[in-house]
Amino acid sequence: MELRFSVRSGTCESAPAVRLRALFRGFLAAILIQGGCQLRAAQPPSDHIELTVAGIGSEAATRLSREGLDQFSRRTGIQVNFVPVWGTSTEQLAVTRRMLESHSLSPDIYVVDAIWTGTLARYFLDLKRYLDKDAHTQLPELLNNDTVDGHVVALPFYLNVGMLYYRSDLLNKYGYSHPPNTWDEMERMAARIQRGERAAGDRNFWGFVFQGASYEGLTCNALEWQMSFGGGHIIEPDGTITVNNGHTAEALRTAAAWVGSISPSSVLAYSEADSLNAFRSGHAAFLRYWSSGYHPIANFPSMRGRCGVALLPSGSGRRALAMGGFQLAVSSYSRHPREAAELVLYLTGSHVQKSRAVIEGYLPTLPPLYDDPEVLKAVPEARTLRSVGLDSWVSRPSTVTGIAYADVSRIYYEGVHAVLSRERPVSEALASMELQMVGASPRFHLPRK
Repeated sequence: MELRFSVRSGTCESAPAVRLRALFRGFLAAILIQGGCQLRAAQPPSDHIELTVAGIGSEAATRLSREGLDQFSRRTGIQVNFVPVWGTSTEQLAVTRRMLESHSLSPDIYVVDAIWTGTLARYFLDLKRYLDKDAHTQLPELLNNDTVDGHVVALPFYLNVGMLYYRSDLLNKYGYSHPPNTWDEMERMAARIQRGERAAGDRNFWGFVFQGASYEGLTCNALEWQMSFGGGHIIEPDGTITVNNGHTAEALRTAAAWVGSISPSSVLAYSEADSLNAFRSGHAAFLRYWSSGYHPIANFPSMRGRCGVALLPSGSGRRALAMGGFQLAVSSYSRHPREAAELVLYLTGSHVQKSRAVIEGYLPTLPPLYDDPEVLKAVPEARTLRSVGLDSWVSRPSTVTGIAYADVSRIYYEGVHAVLSRERPVSEALASMELQMVGASPRFHLPRK
């Protein structure tokens, strides 16, 4: 790790720590420029209200104005300012947490990752008393994810969900009339197409690629496998650790058999970008990727007219589609909590969600919009998701784990990676995960016998 000497403190600091301080200062400066960040300072009385939203850049803010924000400002007289958050996801979380810990009166609203709500819940306003009809129709799994100890600390703003992309031209070539419905069917189809394409001269062709590196993306992939085989949530809402069970073992053995068979060994180092590149290069039949990849894939020159998107296959239990995306939360230290809550409800409501879907192709978080003809026309992946049951939408266990989520996820994806790479047998890896998770928080416990 690179170290830098701090003249002011006379101590050595890691480069990430120096970078984080710089990010924090830059974020603070941006807020000051946008209208002032008064830390516990008295404000002169004024009828003019300004709200600051952190986490939306200038281009996205301009689009959001067209998608309905201007109407809100005209109706309420409230001016909305935006400041971006820089750096990696980990750095963004750290900067957001430092702002909230400082009890900053601005920003009023934060854009937060779906897995941050449990970690930051104590700093956010409970929105329960402000909820309207649209808020109550949010995807139940997302709303549950944003509810911590009975408090609704955020509302879904943008949805990303795991899906299966496939080469429609190759399915037609090999006589398949539809994409696979089960993982077993996907494995058989992938193996046959792979053999055929290699025999035709493409020695680098593979049947299936996914995000297999040891990072958060693997947590999402493996949770989909685990839950589709009936293996549970890793840690249940009551704190019970359920990762070590026969269904999870079956799911991981199935996935491990893909590596070196229908998936390249290099998949164990693939992130989102790597798997996307492998598929768009034309050297794979199937890809597990996020719903946000539809337009980058379908409009890629070599992919036009040659790919489709489907629900992820089911295992022996059900389908499971891991959810990602972003939420909107109101700071408990906002000078204008009621107005900030009103803005959050407006931006996450049906009017703006429909506009964002039709204009920009964002996937709605409100199930009723999946029956809207304009949304279905603008967002092809919404047509695919229209038939999925509500129990198929899966959140990572970030709410129940709270500040321990990063540790739990790391324990999980490292253990899964060890199974996929055949470094550890499934039974040993699951037992180790279970033991480590018990020590991650006093709230977690083994199943009671």
